[in-house]
Amino acid sequence: MTVPATGPGSEKYQRILDAAVEVIAENGYFNSPVSAIAARAGVADGTIYLYFKSKDDVLRTAIDTTFDRFHRQVGEQFETLQGPREQLEYIAQVHLESHAVNRSMAILMQTEVRQSAKFIAEFSHHHLVKYISVVREVIRRGQKEGIFRQDVSDGVVAHCMFGAIDELLSSAVFTGRVYDAKATAAQVIDVLLNGIKAGSAKS
Repeated sequence: MTVPATGPGSEKYQRILDAAVEVIAENGYFNSPVSAIAARAGVADGTIYLYFKSKDDVLRTAIDTTFDRFHRQVGEQFETLQGPREQLEYIAQVHLESHAVNRSMAILMQTEVRQSAKFIAEFSHHHLVKYISVVREVIRRGQKEGIFRQDVSDGVVAHCMFGAIDELLSSAVFTGRVYDAKATAAQVIDVLLNGIKAGSAKS
């Protein structure tokens, strides 16, 4: 596939997105002028505005790109990974791996985005809804196949899953704790599906 010289997908476009995430993660949104993002990206200040309307637009695009990649990765893996439990574990694993894949984005999501009601609303409306929807679909299929209990809300389970992993990511960001994404994801799903009662067997 040919990468365009300018516009979305171009090398310079991606450099600006990466620079914005790094600068904002390091300094905070309000202490990150466009000039600092441009300097980090190695472009002139005005070049930013050839690609984006504003600093808000850069940040929004960076977040959209990250979650589009997440959903694409999950969707591709689901083509070969059929079991509902395995699919939940994979979603959890990719979610947890986001800290290692792009630590600056993880910091930004756990700190800066949460300080803005506007960005929280946008994230919840676009990305959280899609994430929860994917998880709910897997849970409903597992319930239909008799793998998961049918007397629990798929929405409640999906939100519990997101919340648990999100809290682990917060711990990684704020304390520097390192998690084995695959092992931790399996444990989160095990607790979610089987609880912590002694003698609980994997289903």
